[in-house]
Amino acid sequence: MRDKGSNRPPSLPLLLVLLLTDAASLLVVVVVVVVVVVVVLVVVVVVVRRVGVVRFQTGEVASTGSLLDTGLGSIPTLRQVTLLVHLRLRRMTSHVPLINYAVEGANEELFVELVPKKKDMHVQCCGGLVSESFKFDLRMFTWQHICVSLNLEARLIRVIFDHLEYEVHLKVPPEQLGPEKRLEVQGGGRLVVGQKLYSLEGDHIVLESLDGEIADWRLYDLALNQGQMKELINCRDVHDLRDPIIDLTSGHFKVMGPTLTRYISQLEVCGETVTGFFLFFSQKMSFDHAFSWCKKLKGNLFLPEDEVTNALFFDKFVRHKDQCDDIWTHLYWIGAGGDVTTGRWLRLTDKEPIKWYQFLREYRKATKEFQCIAAVTHDKYKWAACPCDIQACVVCNFTSHPELRLRGLCRDSSLDRHFSFRDNEAMELVFDGLSHVVMESDNETWVMRSRLYPTLKATMISQWVGQFPVGVHTWVIEGDRCRQKTVELLLTSCHDDEYTCDDGTCISKKDRCDLKIDCVDQSDEMDCNVVLVPPGYSPKLPPPTLTSALPIAISLNITSVREFDLVSFRIAVDVVQKMQWRDRRLKFANLLSIYRANKVTDWREVWSPGLDVEDGTKSAVQVKTHSQAGYVLKASGPLKDDVSTIREDIVYGGDSNYLIMQKEETLTFKCHFELKLYPFDWQECYVVFKLQDVTKELGVLVKKGDGVYFAGSRDLLEYTLKKEIYSNYTDNHISHVKVQLVFRNQYGYYIANTFLPSLMQVVVSLVTLHFDISDFQDRIMVSLTSLLVLATYYTQTSQSIPKTSYLKLIDVWFVALITVDFSIIMALVYIETLRLGTSIEVFARCSGVRPSSIKNTFAPPGYPNTRTAFPNASIDRAIRANAVFSKIFYTSLALVLVVFVAVCSDSIMKNY
Repeated sequence: MRDKGSNRPPSLPLLLVLLLTDAASLLVVVVVVVVVVVVVLVVVVVVVRRVGVVRFQTGEVASTGSLLDTGLGSIPTLRQVTLLVHLRLRRMTSHVPLINYAVEGANEELFVELVPKKKDMHVQCCGGLVSESFKFDLRMFTWQHICVSLNLEARLIRVIFDHLEYEVHLKVPPEQLGPEKRLEVQGGGRLVVGQKLYSLEGDHIVLESLDGEIADWRLYDLALNQGQMKELINCRDVHDLRDPIIDLTSGHFKVMGPTLTRYISQLEVCGETVTGFFLFFSQKMSFDHAFSWCKKLKGNLFLPEDEVTNALFFDKFVRHKDQCDDIWTHLYWIGAGGDVTTGRWLRLTDKEPIKWYQFLREYRKATKEFQCIAAVTHDKYKWAACPCDIQACVVCNFTSHPELRLRGLCRDSSLDRHFSFRDNEAMELVFDGLSHVVMESDNETWVMRSRLYPTLKATMISQWVGQFPVGVHTWVIEGDRCRQKTVELLLTSCHDDEYTCDDGTCISKKDRCDLKIDCVDQSDEMDCNVVLVPPGYSPKLPPPTLTSALPIAISLNITSVREFDLVSFRIAVDVVQKMQWRDRRLKFANLLSIYRANKVTDWREVWSPGLDVEDGTKSAVQVKTHSQAGYVLKASGPLKDDVSTIREDIVYGGDSNYLIMQKEETLTFKCHFELKLYPFDWQECYVVFKLQDVTKELGVLVKKGDGVYFAGSRDLLEYTLKKEIYSNYTDNHISHVKVQLVFRNQYGYYIANTFLPSLMQVVVSLVTLHFDISDFQDRIMVSLTSLLVLATYYTQTSQSIPKTSYLKLIDVWFVALITVDFSIIMALVYIETLRLGTSIEVFARCSGVRPSSIKNTFAPPGYPNTRTAFPNASIDRAIRANAVFSKIFYTSLALVLVVFVAVCSDSIMKNY
């Protein structure tokens, strides 16, 4: 039963009363219903509302006749004005006019344009009295929203360009205004959109035209405030805003030339969603090839997600079945792959299970043999699982308009270097240059034609039928300013941090020249020399200097002292020599932070400093090179990308990055050893490095770090390396580096094995002076033995140390000790002579024999001790002489020790 005059079911109020038992619940329901209704209404209004769109330059060539024109007298005199426009650029010209209103004598009475190369927006009016510039961010192929408000009465300009907002107060000197002192836009002129007016008649320039689309273009005769402007550029209505004086829907404009008009949803202009498009490729490919091809263009394989889309594309492309069929009846690939483990079909984009499908009954599960999907022609709108190595056509899905770069053109080329592609009715691939070039297939090859220059043309040399221009290909160019007519060009969609393989595949630039193949065609490991030698470079000439001589940093790392021969006065050291310099003529590619990874392939291609090496005797040093390598040290950021090369290498300048030459050598040289203080001696040996054929005006050797560093063991067999000294100097206009090595003898061995034992022998000899004065035999034998041992020590030591024409300290030591020992022996003989003289006299008196007739100088057996039995003056003299000699020799030995210790201490404490 229904109430009269009502469409609502009579049971609904009753049902609400039964369900909602309290006022709070009823209020919640009411609020929810209201919100839902409002949201639905807003969405419906936005979706239903359609706005006018004008596309300029739709012809095959650029034209000055593509424009919107109001004719004369369409604009009244204005003191307030607001321009609203939504812009989507297709190609980039030198100037993009959004509005050009001209009156007699003033071509820019009201003028708003974009200058893409400078990223400036110019706003001018009032015969040039107002001229302001604003920065903006240019985005191609997407809608950008612009609103410009001029309040000439309040002297205020407001500009909103997407998220950028500007507000400028005008300062116009009163003397520049007219008699009425009014700042205004004169009426009665001509308004044009899409071209720049250089007179009321036009005089357009093709390079200063708008190539793209505008939507919902409006011109108001009032200055909107900032809030109203924001509402308009976001496609929202402004309450109580009067209609514009000119827009696209009221018939104010006359559409002229190759220009198209249409209507689209306002949501398409201001919505955040990106509308996708599809391209069809009739060339047959395997599944992996098809997937890779879509990726090269920054797209994905087509995957229908509803019945309508699936049927639409099948009906559109089924006419190509004879081109697409292989041994099976497959039309085109579907963008999903099989998971053999679970048997499910997964989307290629995110590996999630597909939610909608149209499989033939027997192919709903993925198997090891059938892991790919294709649309089939023998059963309408159906899919079939199939092997991935068969061939079918390809449909790619794109969610944006990819930007491609053309590399390899000379700097003066008139061809475009930036391209893109977009949807078209035929769904075929056509590349549009961002300026004026169109690249399309013509008679199974690819051709570039210019919309501006009729004679400019480039034709790709195809290696097989159906080859696409993405990647590296050879082109024949006609009508260009470049001299070279046949060139290799690279068309790539890779980003700035990616490297393009020759087949167009993108890899990370970190994978370039990393000794690992990442490109299928192996092109990432080709031409990997880090040094880029320019034409005309001569490796025989040193790098040019600007203000001062070229600094060549040198450092020496001594790893070991291979040989230290005192006898032959020769020393050999192992050295790692490193030189570092800059060559501003060169460029370097793909440098890594670790310089050892930047190895130079061939040193003969570049200049490197040569060094002559000589020793302290001014003789040439024998240099044996074990290894030599060159590197490049990255010390600064990369240069600006050079689009004239097809290789997307990261290039660095030679004026701020360093070449390094590193050599491992053995230097064998003479050294004058000074051995007077041996074994407490210090030795100084040095080598001198000097530049070959480079004067100080061209290059100088400078110290790098510590200059010289010893990394090996400093303790040799006999000497210790105490210090290495680096010094620079100039001689005969040539820069020199002197490296001095200071060695100290390890004297501990000689103290323990020579000096101390020899001293002990003298002390033993000296102790004999304390024996019984009558025990001459023991006294003399001990002293003689000590002297013989000293002589033996001296002989053995002399054989193991260098022989010199002068006495060394160790020689002086032995000579002194032997002299002392010899003197002790002489003293013992003298003392014994004194003692024996007394004994003979006593013996003669007792036997009646004169002393001169006695042959035996010894007393007869049984005679008593001469000192106790026959004391006399001679024995006392012998005893006194023994005591005197003891003092003399002790003093002499002490003096020898003091002098020796003083000399040794002075040598040991010597400071270098």
